[in-house]
Amino acid sequence: MKIFNSLQFKISMVIVVPFIIMLIISNLFNIFSVNNVTKKLSYKVLEESAKGEAAKVQALVQEAFDSLSTFEYTVDNLYRSGERNREVYKNTTKDFFETLPEGTGALFLVFKNNVMGNDADYINDPKYSEAGGMFSDYVYRNNGSADDRGMTSEELKSDYYSVPVTTGNINITSIYDFEVGGKMVKMNTWSIPLKNNGQIIGVAGVDIFIESLAPIMDNINPFENTLTSLFDHNGTLLYNKENETHVGKNIYEAYPYYKDNNVLESIKTGQTVIFEDFSTSLNTKSAYIFVPIKLETGQNWGMKILVPNYVILEDSNNIRNIMIIILAVILVIVFIITPLIIKKKVVFIIKLLAQDLTKLSKGDISWDTPPGFTELKDEWGDIARAIKSILDNLNNVMNTVKESSEQVESAANEVLSGNNDLSNRTEMQASSLEETASTMNEMASNVKFAVSDIYDSTNMVVEAKDYVGKAGKIIEESVNKMDAVYESSSKIMDITKMIESIAFQTNILALNASVEAARAGEQGRGFAVVASEVRNLAQNTQESVKNITSLIFDSNDKINLAAASVNESKDIFNDIADRMDKVSDLMQKVNIAAKEQENGIGQINIAINEMDSSVQQNAALVEEASSSSQLLLNEAKNLNKLIDFFKLR
Repeated sequence: MKIFNSLQFKISMVIVVPFIIMLIISNLFNIFSVNNVTKKLSYKVLEESAKGEAAKVQALVQEAFDSLSTFEYTVDNLYRSGERNREVYKNTTKDFFETLPEGTGALFLVFKNNVMGNDADYINDPKYSEAGGMFSDYVYRNNGSADDRGMTSEELKSDYYSVPVTTGNINITSIYDFEVGGKMVKMNTWSIPLKNNGQIIGVAGVDIFIESLAPIMDNINPFENTLTSLFDHNGTLLYNKENETHVGKNIYEAYPYYKDNNVLESIKTGQTVIFEDFSTSLNTKSAYIFVPIKLETGQNWGMKILVPNYVILEDSNNIRNIMIIILAVILVIVFIITPLIIKKKVVFIIKLLAQDLTKLSKGDISWDTPPGFTELKDEWGDIARAIKSILDNLNNVMNTVKESSEQVESAANEVLSGNNDLSNRTEMQASSLEETASTMNEMASNVKFAVSDIYDSTNMVVEAKDYVGKAGKIIEESVNKMDAVYESSSKIMDITKMIESIAFQTNILALNASVEAARAGEQGRGFAVVASEVRNLAQNTQESVKNITSLIFDSNDKINLAAASVNESKDIFNDIADRMDKVSDLMQKVNIAAKEQENGIGQINIAINEMDSSVQQNAALVEEASSSSQLLLNEAKNLNKLIDFFKLR
């Protein structure tokens, strides 16, 4: 089944099937046209052949009429010469009869009543008595010799005598049975009037054996397996090769379907009839042609020629068979040549391109189109040039993306390292603030003891002075640490700005990568998803960095406030130390200052707690920044792994 699914087979079928259909339709049309033309020509040939054969029969009939006319002319000359001797007419009739062909059964001569002028002399003559003494001589064949007799009154009432006498026209009777030599035969009678000075004086006629037409009709065979028939003006069959038992029957009686084609009516008007029908005699569909045979009487006989269609269409069938053979040869050639051409001109090229495109599906874009393909001037050249352009663009884009992803990974590493440093410093700051808070709590406790015991002992003042000195140092140390925190916050701001800049650049690079991936189409869809994720991460990082920066600004403001408070406390403690060097009478003022110092320490303690909270928040933000940096680094590494799927030039 593989061959039926191959591109070579499918393309071949797309080309061959319509071609075959058109070729078959064309050949069917040609065969049909040739068949019709050949059929018309064959029918024309058949018609002309039938007319030619009819002319032969007509010539035979005309010959009989000519013989009868010659006899009539001979008798007429005798009568005009004044000859009235019956023996002369008898001998003339007999002699003329012997010159007629064997198909002529009899020759007769009859003069009308008293035309001879001596009928009364023969009224009792056995030969003429039945005719009332009229002259009548009927010469016929009898066992090879010619005999004669007179005609009976009944015979003189027949059409072959009465019609010519009364109408003055030639007459041909219908076929009838007649006994000759003890044997019944079929014949018809042709008769012609005898005239003298325009007056009808008698009748001359011949009896024709119908079987005498058989030799001529049997020789009518224009085509193989031809069957012929001959019928008279009344439609009575005189000859029928198709079925001899039908001789003497009317054609409509023998073949009722002839009436559907108005055969007899057309023949009577001198028209040729041609039609097709199934012949039970030939057991096949056949062509029927009927042609008229014009007689001297003005009447028409008809001749039928029946020919099988396969005989008529033999040439057409031969041409059809030749065309079918040619069609078969063409189909075989097309079935052989077309797949070979398709294989060479199409499938071979597609296989080469398919092999290279398979490499592309595996991520290999380092290859190039097969040599010479881009120089082709057809659609294959367009495809090859398009593939080459795609490969070039993919390589350029993937190289750019690879460089960008490497830069993102490097930047993410640096950001992560900076965040780790910031995290460590923030932890140290938090620890320092915790120590400061502890110290301030201790100092506050001491101040309380100092205030409560200031009245008890002056020594306590000195001790308080020492404590105040220590507190001043602690405050000074706190100021220094706050400055360090402020400096660290400034560095954090610088780092976050650098992170924000890197996130912005990453966002731009991810946007460019998405655009290039969109250009790459289906092959760049996976990369487009990665680029979109990188862009989202970069945007999230940028937003987080902005939040960190805002918090650091807030922290710096609070540190500045705390530093101001600590500096103020430092001044107060210095003032206390100076005043404690004076006299003890200033103890009251010291007491007041101690109270103020207690309040200031409380404020400092609050500020330090706030600083501690801010530092803790900074530490959390740094942790978030570190996590984001780590995520960005991981995504950059994943992006590099995805890019490594492609084998670049």
